[in-house]
Amino acid sequence: MTTQTLERALDLMRILAASGTDGCRLVDLQRASGLTKPTVHRILDTLKIQGVVEQQEDTRRYRLGQELAVLGWSANRTVYDLKELAAEEMCAVASRTGDTSFLALRSGTEAVCIDRQTGDYPVKAFTVDVGTRRPLGIGATGVALLAALDPAEADAAMDAIRPQLPRYPNASLRQIREAVASARRHGYAVSEGLMLKEVRGVAVVIRDGRERAIAAIGIAAISDRVSNRRLPEIVRLLRTHANHIEQRIATAESRATGNPVRHYRAGTTIAARTRRSA
Repeated sequence: MTTQTLERALDLMRILAASGTDGCRLVDLQRASGLTKPTVHRILDTLKIQGVVEQQEDTRRYRLGQELAVLGWSANRTVYDLKELAAEEMCAVASRTGDTSFLALRSGTEAVCIDRQTGDYPVKAFTVDVGTRRPLGIGATGVALLAALDPAEADAAMDAIRPQLPRYPNASLRQIREAVASARRHGYAVSEGLMLKEVRGVAVVIRDGRERAIAAIGIAAISDRVSNRRLPEIVRLLRTHANHIEQRIATAESRATGNPVRHYRAGTTIAARTRRSA
């Protein structure tokens, strides 16, 4: 398999990942990828043989296969399972705010929701389902992850997501750029209806031991619930729980590598520490 074919195969897998459980027709994959029908068909046949793509017998639609899940499961456990490490903190954020908490993992120019927990406030803001992939910059977690990239990488990411933005009518490239600039100034991201109108989200990044922004934790609620007066309290809470997750990541990485664990004051994220030392 050539490098070009490998890149095309990965692009097709990402398209399938974004399609959810319904999967995609061959013509949908061809249109979304810009490849010819024979090329798409040939790559899919190879992926089917390897078990990372499967085709439903009744609808003939393609979707990601079980082997990909097995590979992901194995990869997670080589060092740590982020969803597992963050589970307690996710529940705590939802419980203490009363709102919906989200955990998103960065995957290239996309953010993947890997966990969602609900609080006890009766009006819920379910802006995204677990397993959903969205372009960086859509929603508070996506803005936080995009803002954590260096400027050149962030600009390249925004160029890459531009063709997908028509699917998100509430989010223009200008609005995303403004949200990213604000996140860099303040150290946390706010989404003002970028996903759904009348919904406001707040998020902070989670960094690994090498200080790479690998994920983001945030909340979403109806706009009245995330007033400017309440915002500092939410940010402090998110930073505290992000710090707890980072400490668990550091402990897991330490066990895998044998290096000592660095400890930081609770409530201060690695992002904030980096800004102060810059």
